[in-house]
Amino acid sequence: MMDILGRSAIAIAGLIRNRELSALDVMAQTLRQAERVQRALNPFVTIAWDQAIEQAKRCDQLLLKGSPADEAYLFGVPFTAKDLLNTCDLRTTYGSRAFETFQPQADVVAIDRLRKAGAVLIGKTTTPEFASQLLTDSELTGITRNPWDPTRSPGGSSGGAGVAVATGVGAFGISTDGGGSARVPAAACGILGLKVTLGAIPHETWPFHFGNNSSISINSRHVEDLVLGFNLMKGASTLDPWSRRRIAPLSQPEPSQAKGPKKRALFIPALGGQVADQNIMAVVQPSLKALQQAGYEISTAEDDPVAFDRGLSLELMAANLAARVRAMQPEQQASLSAPLKALLSNETFKSDGVRLQAQAIERSALYDRLEHTLNQYSLILTPTLNAQAPLADPSRDQRVCINDAWLPLPAWWSHLSIANLTGHPALSVPCGWDADGLPVGLHAIAGWDREQDLVDLAASVALHNDWTGHYPSIAS
Repeated sequence: MMDILGRSAIAIAGLIRNRELSALDVMAQTLRQAERVQRALNPFVTIAWDQAIEQAKRCDQLLLKGSPADEAYLFGVPFTAKDLLNTCDLRTTYGSRAFETFQPQADVVAIDRLRKAGAVLIGKTTTPEFASQLLTDSELTGITRNPWDPTRSPGGSSGGAGVAVATGVGAFGISTDGGGSARVPAAACGILGLKVTLGAIPHETWPFHFGNNSSISINSRHVEDLVLGFNLMKGASTLDPWSRRRIAPLSQPEPSQAKGPKKRALFIPALGGQVADQNIMAVVQPSLKALQQAGYEISTAEDDPVAFDRGLSLELMAANLAARVRAMQPEQQASLSAPLKALLSNETFKSDGVRLQAQAIERSALYDRLEHTLNQYSLILTPTLNAQAPLADPSRDQRVCINDAWLPLPAWWSHLSIANLTGHPALSVPCGWDADGLPVGLHAIAGWDREQDLVDLAASVALHNDWTGHYPSIAS
């Protein structure tokens, strides 16, 4: 049987349509891989064996009657969804014991649109409780581990999605990104992670429509799947006020275009005042030179033109979590983990409303600074993560080592939150592997609704570092 693990969604759909493989064969391969990876790395909350097999059989039955509808671009293609996103036929736990048996009545808009395009949901991927940290472990599901080094974390909060895609389980994963949550696992697992412009894909079940910091995101191995996934999920929904605008479709980057003239980019080595480890920079710098050879005009900033207080994002996320858990029923609150229970009382967590509004003013000023810079440059580039991933076991020291100094976790990732504070699209692209064989990501921010610039950049990086055939040993 032809091996489909790691193939693009577009390629898999083509194999099924052309009857080179049945949808059932595709699904059986994918689910066997999911079970194997689950035993080793724990990226799933739920694997939907029965539902996925039945849907695959229905796809094959439809093929016997003729070709599927033209709009079924993902006919029979397996995908995963982060367990922060509601699904009508699988429980949605939000990574919390408080919602361990919660069964939503409807899919979120993004997942509904993928299903209507023929995609088959094979399972829900792990998240920390209510996406409350940038690692992936919880009392409900335990620890999710990095496929390149299982002693390390895959990052979070979309760690399960990152692991699943990196190990060939599903062509792509739908995740969320509220502070770097899709881009951190992308860099740590050696895949792509796209945080879209605020509202480009509806995120209607996020409870903070106003003062929002979270977007639906996509994790995939192949650039073409980012493009197709975006095009299928984008567009207005009355339930998400930020989505109520026209979103242009993305075009697939052409290899010939990837070698042509490119736009100006600004490389900021220490975005938000955070310096990357020299071993990370040793991988990032050659990718910048390769991009210059491909036609990009890249300048390096001596000072950070968008300097910002990374604590803005940390305080915003904490305040949002506190509001959310305080609105729960007492029996739900009793099932929360200790860190979230601490947010229930003003004695252990007190938020100053005036301070939050002052931070909203600073957030607006940050948007202005970023827009001013993006009026001069099409892209802002940085390392995605500033160090190797921390240890996965939460009982051990989860600091990160940056230039021989052991620093708290925010030094690893919190510069990424600038795109969440301002709503801009951002992408992590694999750009190489360090001396220990761990993947390293290049991070790019573009102007609002300029996802095209990001996928074009990813196609150019792939000419220098084609990560699509590079798998952790556990995947084979």
